Amino acid sequence: MSLSSAETLLLQPRIAAHFDKGAVSYLHAASLQQQVASQLAELLPAHVPVILDLGCGPGWLQPTLARHCQSLWAADLSAAMLQQARQIGAASQFFQADASALPLPDASVDLVFSSLMLQWCPEPAAVLAEISRLLKPGGRLLLTTLVAGSLAEFSNSWAAVDQQPHQLTFLPVAELLAQLQQPALTLTYQVQHYQQFYPDVFSLARSFQQIGANYVAGRQPGLTGKQRWQQFAAAYEQCRCPQGLPLSYQVLQLQAVKATALA
Repeated sequence: MSLSSAETLLLQPRIAAHFDKGAVSYLHAASLQQQVASQLAELLPAHVPVILDLGCGPGWLQPTLARHCQSLWAADLSAAMLQQARQIGAASQFFQADASALPLPDASVDLVFSSLMLQWCPEPAAVLAEISRLLKPGGRLLLTTLVAGSLAEFSNSWAAVDQQPHQLTFLPVAELLAQLQQPALTLTYQVQHYQQFYPDVFSLARSFQQIGANYVAGRQPGLTGKQRWQQFAAAYEQCRCPQGLPLSYQVLQLQAVKATALA
């Protein structure tokens, strides 16, 4: 999406407030987030001086990240998430900030690690520009984000009820990659498919709420009344398989290296 500066400033506290509410219950419910981040962590180099965990959430992966660096820094938009991360004690510095405007000096970070955060940012290009600014020459980025095709069963089931927004809008891979191009960064990527299963739509919706991922821009009050919810549940039942109700995710796994010098 493309928003004005004023719209972005209004959106940020709303998103942060949702994640604040999910900070305590996040770890219990975020099985997909843990799976994706753990697989991304397999790409970490043996050791670098400074890693920035961007969109760190409650910091559950930080003990792993800390084993790969001399100093671990953590940043998140949510104050409550950072409070949880502080209790783990693996990072040495914490920053509550928008990912596109971090209070860090140029070329101060060797590696930026960011998993399933970018889809919450209204201006992905601004986030990549900020990451490029922070990385030292030769520094690396490891990032995952959701792309078009994610939550397809959820989206299609709501489409049978109304045409209102009920989830984030995910960009197609090609469109997102076009936005993420930076002069100093060389990007490589792959798209990975994940699927989770739920016994019913109530469990599915509760999992969104427990991690704070239930904010939808433009959603009007009353759109999930009892009648609409029953219609949604009936539509979703058409997707049921032996494992339960499926929910699919398309995850872009992105690696980038910053040039040692611009041509």
